[in-house]
Amino acid sequence: MTAEPTFGLLIPCKNGVRFLPRLFASVRAQTRPFDQIWLFDDGSSDGSGKMAAALGAQVLCSENSLGPSAARNRLSAACPCDWVHFHDADDLLDPGFLEKMSARADANTDVVICNARWFHSNGEVEREWCYSESELRAAPVPYLLTHPVGGINGLYRRPALEAISGYDENLKVWEDADLHVRLAANGARFRVVEESLVSALRREDSLSAGMKNNWRNRLAALRHYAGMLPADCTPALISELEAAARVLVRLDESAAAREAIALIHQLGGDPPTSNSILIQTCKRVFGAMAALRLQVLIRRT
Repeated sequence: MTAEPTFGLLIPCKNGVRFLPRLFASVRAQTRPFDQIWLFDDGSSDGSGKMAAALGAQVLCSENSLGPSAARNRLSAACPCDWVHFHDADDLLDPGFLEKMSARADANTDVVICNARWFHSNGEVEREWCYSESELRAAPVPYLLTHPVGGINGLYRRPALEAISGYDENLKVWEDADLHVRLAANGARFRVVEESLVSALRREDSLSAGMKNNWRNRLAALRHYAGMLPADCTPALISELEAAARVLVRLDESAAAREAIALIHQLGGDPPTSNSILIQTCKRVFGAMAALRLQVLIRRT
């Protein structure tokens, strides 16, 4: 008889002691419990590791902060479970998360993702990230380029993570979206639970709140994809580069925006994409950067 698969909860954590009781309450409420719980204390100064151990987690510690990608890689290497789920210390799980996700974790699947809600600190929903299994399966890499998946949305077969060497430790943000693109490019098989089963609580002091750094990292990932993805991914890559360029212009990151435009040109694109005669004329006369600035200005008004 084949043994039942095991499921591990992996928590990268830096100075998350004030959030851990809330997270572990949502873990204890699971209708299908995790088989193991591991936490990586990433150079915390607030006793996060000690609290996690008291709450029942197996704890790995680093004296110095290694960053979220390295923390997740070390957790994945230490946990022996067949499947793993990464969850940030300040986010929450729906009670039915593992029961519903594990039901899709069959022998023909490597990754299960679900929808996710982002909440403001005031409790209002900022955004709901929704995914389509049929669209993802039809074109996995282009879909995941244009529909980024967060770090708390997934359940992963460990060999699939090992096959791509886990998270890219050079990325400090967007590392989760990058992971899914590389999994798909390596042939990982995806399933989707089209239901919001995780909640991300957005905070002003979180790493991803630094927007300029955030989008410079996004551009770095897209630059890397330009040299590794097949031609059928080019339209999706151009679309994401244009989106990044617009945000970078809004953030006054002109050099990075120009780099994004140059990459689009290298890929055969003609940014910015627009049906506006005004923007098309501006592009012909003054160039892509001026036209992009005009497009951003029009969209602001």
